[in-house]
Amino acid sequence: MSDAMPEKHKETLLHNDTMHLTSWGQTGPKVVMVHGSAQGSRLGGERHFVAQRRLAEQGWQVIVPDRPGHGLTPCPGRPDDARADGQLVGALMDDAGVHLVGHSFGGCVALAAAADNPGRVRSLTLIEPAMAALAMDVPVVRRFGLQIVNVLFLSLSARSRIVRFMKLANIPDDIGGHSSEDELRRMGRAILRLKLPNRKTLAHQLATVRQAGVPVFVVSGGWSPAFEAISERVAEVVGGRRLVIPSPHHFPQQVSDAFNEALDAFMRESDAKRP
Repeated sequence: MSDAMPEKHKETLLHNDTMHLTSWGQTGPKVVMVHGSAQGSRLGGERHFVAQRRLAEQGWQVIVPDRPGHGLTPCPGRPDDARADGQLVGALMDDAGVHLVGHSFGGCVALAAAADNPGRVRSLTLIEPAMAALAMDVPVVRRFGLQIVNVLFLSLSARSRIVRFMKLANIPDDIGGHSSEDELRRMGRAILRLKLPNRKTLAHQLATVRQAGVPVFVVSGGWSPAFEAISERVAEVVGGRRLVIPSPHHFPQQVSDAFNEALDAFMRESDAKRP
């Protein structure tokens, strides 16, 4: 499918009080997509979900914030924090409800927003969510967690820390922050302070979403046994649907049209079942 878009679907840039927003499409149900990464990255949500701009041609309003400290949104003076960023995402919702999509750490942010506002969530899609804490009883996830600890606390410099982390998480170079040495150092410092939700918090949030009847879709790329186990556990706990889209890296939403096709069908099915 061509990346060329009709005039009415061209990208527009918006700001709310706290986050820079990229918007594709002007009519239809809203879809808010939340990216991952670490503060200090020059890339915001638009780059993480660039392939999803085509959803505007299928009748969706796609809204992609740059989380605080990413892209064109200024640093908030605090670490990446799933709960704090989730509150900002929650402010983008309205009574008509939105479809939420979160990738990696953005999955934790989207879940926090959904748990705080379940009545305003039409569906929740999580792509390789950073929720290892929920599956540390699985050996392959426990080994992955130990590798992350090694990277975070035993790297020789901030630059080394983020480069090693991006290799471990299999993040493509064109997304991972290789524009400058300063960017790498900023991200390397930020990732050490990143605040991931613990197992108890994740379990509570997933239970809240499940009890509210929010449809959940968990997608992974099949390249990592750890992320497969994490995604399976998340789907099991929340009672969600699972899909593996073969991907050579941590971004299965970018490798083909398969993610867009599956997401479009899931969101339409979720809307059709709304009371």
